[in-house]
Amino acid sequence: MTRQHRRYIWFLIEFPNGEQKWYCVSKVLRQALFLESQTNREWKNTMIGNYITVSTREYINGHAPLTVGKVKKINISSHRGSNWTRNQFVTPEHLLDFRGAYNYLKHDYLSYNRFAIWVALRYWHNELKRTQIRKKQRQIRRIRWNLKKIAKKATKKSQ
Repeated sequence: MTRQHRRYIWFLIEFPNGEQKWYCVSKVLRQALFLESQTNREWKNTMIGNYITVSTREYINGHAPLTVGKVKKINISSHRGSNWTRNQFVTPEHLLDFRGAYNYLKHDYLSYNRFAIWVALRYWHNELKRTQIRKKQRQIRRIRWNLKKIAKKATKKSQ
């Protein structure tokens, strides 16, 4: 067994309610990320800020309630966990297309999980939109401030 198979990737996941919890990354996603790490030194930064499907409780008879959380931090450890992520995740850019992101993440889950995923995704989508609006408002304030400064200089020169 190679050293890679004894290492586990852990994501610190933030939930829509603000709580945070560490999740061990699923085997398939872990293998893909270790492959990515061989060619991309910044692979951790490409995952931070993405939105991933996770269970909120233990699996019973193969089912567990699911939600979507935001990746805040990444650690690598030799310890495996019992709370695993799912394989599906979307980037913030993908989430701006809410319908496309939801169609991808809803997968083949039961209706109550599809609804929980929809609610969590709607929260994250709205948060992204609020962030975009705040950035635009700051840009507009900066432009207005610069225009006022230019206008002030122009009036001083004309006097």
